[in-house]
Amino acid sequence: MTQEKREGLLRQRLQRVHVTTGIAVSLFMYVAVFFGIWAIWLPYVQTWERPSRHFAMPSIETIDYSMMIDSVLSDPDYPTINGVHILFSGHMNDPALRISAQFAETIVFNPSTGQRVKDEGDQSQLAFFLNSMHYGRPFKILGYLVFGFVAVAVMFLIVGGLMLVYKVRYKNHLQSLQSRFSKWHRRLFLWLFAPFVIVTMTGALMNIGYLSSPPMAYIASKGETHDIWRLTMPILFPSEPIRERQNDEVPMLSVNDLILKTKAVAPEIDLQQITLYNWGDSSARAKIEGYDPYKPFLNGISNKPSVTLSGVDGNLIAQHKVMDKHWSGLFVDSVYFLHFLFGVNGLARTLIASIMAISAMAIGAGVLLYLEKQAKKFPKGVAPYHWMGRVSLAVMVGVFPAVGLLFVLQWILPFEMEERFLWQKGAFALLWLGTLTWSFYRLNAYEAAKELLKLGGILFMLAPFVHFYGSGFSPAELWRYGMGNILSVDVALFGLGAILWYIGGKLPLDREGFQAFGVKIL
Repeated sequence: MTQEKREGLLRQRLQRVHVTTGIAVSLFMYVAVFFGIWAIWLPYVQTWERPSRHFAMPSIETIDYSMMIDSVLSDPDYPTINGVHILFSGHMNDPALRISAQFAETIVFNPSTGQRVKDEGDQSQLAFFLNSMHYGRPFKILGYLVFGFVAVAVMFLIVGGLMLVYKVRYKNHLQSLQSRFSKWHRRLFLWLFAPFVIVTMTGALMNIGYLSSPPMAYIASKGETHDIWRLTMPILFPSEPIRERQNDEVPMLSVNDLILKTKAVAPEIDLQQITLYNWGDSSARAKIEGYDPYKPFLNGISNKPSVTLSGVDGNLIAQHKVMDKHWSGLFVDSVYFLHFLFGVNGLARTLIASIMAISAMAIGAGVLLYLEKQAKKFPKGVAPYHWMGRVSLAVMVGVFPAVGLLFVLQWILPFEMEERFLWQKGAFALLWLGTLTWSFYRLNAYEAAKELLKLGGILFMLAPFVHFYGSGFSPAELWRYGMGNILSVDVALFGLGAILWYIGGKLPLDREGFQAFGVKIL
């Protein structure tokens, strides 16, 4: 066999393996990316979904902490032996101040008024559920494994795709819809494959890496343990040194004074939380942690810069800077940064969400390329009816009205309703399954796509108005009272709904029209 024939055979095999693997995992990966985009906005959605968080976000320097903290610590039964953990207002976009301790329920305050607020707890899990769908949590270990192996397969596809682009001379100037789908599938992934590989790799590690870690943990520990966390936790999250209580009562500096002293020591840190140890005793100390925005990729997850001060006089006890971390901690934070996005602002989240949205479009272009090839097998004038096309329609388009219903029901169902979120998830699942039934029922897939897009558009555009009514705040009041972060979610939901409605209106009703439409816009 000549070298040319061997090269041709290799290209042919690469192409077949790429197509087969891609179609097998594309819909799972689309679901992971789709819900991953919602997970990027988790801090904003979880504030939007809770009535207890509908108040302005104050500056942490202007809050009277003593009024709230003293009311908690004055309870002699409150467990303080392992420290009292306080999350500042603004942490993960949450305007509330949260006080927690081991073996105690978290207490939530409105820091502007100093009043306790009733947290919705498990009655409101919209953001948590959207994030869980991103990595298969609702399906337990089966979901972890499936989504984990899908992530591995996608890395294989990216490597194979790069080899194909290198070895095959694709023609980008052809005018057929098939060639347009092929061109944009390649181009979009070529532009974005670097961040996409990082996010996919870390997702695979979290889903199947930890599940399959016991053998390696056993080998690394020379037979001492199968638990990977027992080996890694002391390095990534070292325990605080224990200081014996002196069993005396002395006045403490206020948290406001401690914040000012921390700002003087480490002005570059965005403060997020404080932990009080032995509070009220002469051995008291306060550890204030945060995020250094000047060193992204190196802190925010396992590596948190901190300042530890004496609770009595505010003297510096210890300081941990970003680069003081063990190299393994710096590596972990740099790898996981793009996946978790801890500490980053809305602009950075918008950038990463845009990258993921374009990646979802690239996956869609790949699926449409395959379906366009299958459609050619049908006679001219006959509407294509292929099972993969119908399933893809339900998964990739039907997910929009299903998620839109989640947002609408969030403010329709009473928060005191028994098993409230179970009903919400059930409605989501039924509607998504209903879109699958509808996709197979409709002979004209283009008509079904228009209907699903318009239904999704209606639900997303309806969600903000249901929120305004249910929360009791108009858009003007949300803006006037400093709740722009909540109003931004309403604007985004309405904008998404308008886009879906517009696309649903523009989409043609037949294959010939769809081909002309696709060639025109691509």
